[in-house]
Amino acid sequence: MNLYLDGQFSFALAEELAVTLSTGTILSEAEIADLQRRDTLHHVYDAALTLLTYRPRSASELRIRLLRRSFDPGLVEEALEKLKTQKVVDDVEFAQFWVENRQSYSPRGGRLLKAELRSKGVGRDVIEEALPGPEEEEQAAYTVAQRKARTLSGLDWKEFRQRLGDHLVRRGFDYEVARSMVRRLWSEIHDPTEDEKPSL
Repeated sequence: MNLYLDGQFSFALAEELAVTLSTGTILSEAEIADLQRRDTLHHVYDAALTLLTYRPRSASELRIRLLRRSFDPGLVEEALEKLKTQKVVDDVEFAQFWVENRQSYSPRGGRLLKAELRSKGVGRDVIEEALPGPEEEEQAAYTVAQRKARTLSGLDWKEFRQRLGDHLVRRGFDYEVARSMVRRLWSEIHDPTEDEKPSL
């Protein structure tokens, strides 16, 4: 809504702030400045909510995106604190969402998940709590290995081991998990002869 002071247009004001005013209200310079500050904060808060409609985000991601829009850093922090208090922004929930979403649609190992969450500005302790346990990691590795192994079934053991192992390592699984999955998938696809027993 447009705010007129002494009959002259002064600035636009968010409706929820404007309805607190009435014709004839006398405002000091400090009150006018506070209205403008609160209006800008309203815009920062709304911008953050808009970003969150696309997907959950960490506090750090939101901060970076809002600062790119040249919002005042102090107001950005104030908006983020409000969102955290309302539990709209929660890095613990975000990290859990990220891991669950990845493991459901595009499984990967803890090493890669950790790197992704670090790039989102999530703290180390929060990341450690969100990462899958050993059994979940093994199941994710098996899912990834199974998909890839179908395309490698015609290869000999050496090439199969190299390509599937490299694929699993690139997807963030550690060497021991990758080695175990390579042997498991080879055994499921082939019956190794005495001359071609898988060994790593």
